[in-house]
Amino acid sequence: MERSLHEIRVFENYEIEKMEEGHVIVTTEVVEGSLNYYSNAHGGYLFTLCDQIAGLVSVSTGVEAVTLQSSINYLKAGHLGDSFSIEGTCVHNGRTTKVVEVHIINQNGDHVVQATFTMFVTGKRTEEMKFN
Repeated sequence: MERSLHEIRVFENYEIEKMEEGHVIVTTEVVEGSLNYYSNAHGGYLFTLCDQIAGLVSVSTGVEAVTLQSSINYLKAGHLGDSFSIEGTCVHNGRTTKVVEVHIINQNGDHVVQATFTMFVTGKRTEEMKFN
């Protein structure tokens, strides 16, 4: 097998399963462009999934926000074709910061990643958010 570096692909194929105030669930599948040199889901890919969900959770609370701090635990390898459910929940809904817990779970119910993001509020959201 030839191993080479390539761009990391994120959110080529995703579905928003749930989006309500302070809670977001998105599903996606690991594609070849999401793999690292060892044919596992790239850590940067997994982090980016979590970071995007933390941003969506912040938006769902009516604000615009950027990542101020993050912590991530890689618990299990992801593989080509795995189906991931990425769930984000706002555990602190402050005026200037939000704290969001994010979990990636595979199709077998295994926890792949657990992450915490502190989001810094940059302003109120101007576009109205529509919840299911």
